[in-house]
Amino acid sequence: MSLKSELKNSRKRVVFVNRYYYPDFSATSQMLTDVAESLVGGDKDIVIITSLMTYDDLSQRLPSKETINGVNIKRVRTTRFGRSNLLGRTLDYVSFYISSFFSLLRTLRSSDIVVAKTDPPLLSVPAGIA
Repeated sequence: MSLKSELKNSRKRVVFVNRYYYPDFSATSQMLTDVAESLVGGDKDIVIITSLMTYDDLSQRLPSKETINGVNIKRVRTTRFGRSNLLGRTLDYVSFYISSFFSLLRTLRSSDIVVAKTDPPLLSVPAGIA
């Protein structure tokens, strides 16, 4: 292993999981953006696993990967039925659980800190398993 890869692997990483993140303006998205950006720097890398959509505009498509203000964002595909009916909302939740779970499996290292937010409910279950 090269010195560069050893140094990279020695950095602490905090991985947040939430269905929405900036540029979305929902409450959990705004709080997570503030927390994540305040943690950037020093010996920490900040990673967000989130969806490709925003809370208010299901047609908006966000990039699957980008870095904003030092925060590494990985967006996963989900269904886009919206909040208009219970079945559609449930399918949106389940698709995010599954997509974020597999993204966590590909992303996580044993030394990472994972913070599962509250959207969708019970997100800590698949995050904890990963």
